[in-house]
Amino acid sequence: MEWLLYASAAVAAAAFLLLVVYIARTLVVLQETLRRLTAAVGHTEEQVQAVAREVTELLHTANDIAGDVQKKVEKLNSAVEAVSEVGDAVRSFNRALQQTAAALSARAGGERKKWRKTLQWANVLLELREKWRERERLREQEGMQNGEK
Repeated sequence: MEWLLYASAAVAAAAFLLLVVYIARTLVVLQETLRRLTAAVGHTEEQVQAVAREVTELLHTANDIAGDVQKKVEKLNSAVEAVSEVGDAVRSFNRALQQTAAALSARAGGERKKWRKTLQWANVLLELREKWRERERLREQEGMQNGEK
């Protein structure tokens, strides 16, 4: 029975040896995985730093652009104010022109009647003059026919 004891000790030793081998292989695989993970983290850290630099540059560029846009907007505001003032001046001029036209039109309405009467009298005088000339011409013709001249 002693041999059973040695056999069980041998089986136990073989099992322990097998366990140690599997643990060792697992640790080697785990070590390789950790090495790859460390390399990946290092690479990722480099990429994050590169992206952070680019983002910083983009932020600086965006800030410069925003400042430039702000300056241009301020200049544009002054131009818009100037155009608005020109528009106000034009509206003011138009109002004055309309008031002047209305005043002239009102004055011309009264004057128009006077002019109409004056023109009518002038037409009457022209017609009288024309008739007078016509009558003079007829007298001259009658005088020539009668042998007077």
